[in-house]
Amino acid sequence: MERPHILISGACTGMLVAIFIIVVFVIAQIDPGSFAGLFGGFLLLASLSAVTVNKIMKQFGRTEVSLKILIPIGFLTSITAVFGPVMGGPSLSETSYWISIPFFAALGGAFWSLPFAGILSKLLMRVR
Repeated sequence: MERPHILISGACTGMLVAIFIIVVFVIAQIDPGSFAGLFGGFLLLASLSAVTVNKIMKQFGRTEVSLKILIPIGFLTSITAVFGPVMGGPSLSETSYWISIPFFAALGGAFWSLPFAGILSKLLMRVR
């Protein structure tokens, strides 16, 4: 597992979790009911996006990144890069705003991938 695979998978996971959150909480207007429901929903959507990205990467013949890496990346991205803009966003008529959120979430996913890429590359260098 190399750094670029982790960064690309993390960015894709961030983008996909943002799309899922926008679809579930903004377009479908599903009310989580409580903070625990919101937290669980974000964790579920982060897990779903991590599994989806992992399967897509596998189908394209890319190196599979562990779900132990992608799920935390998706969850951290959903909390930091997506939660604020989605909950404080304008109405759905502002399409340019809603279209930009997944791209910022991809940057957030790449950002949260950096520690995993750095730590893993150092550990792999020790093994070799």
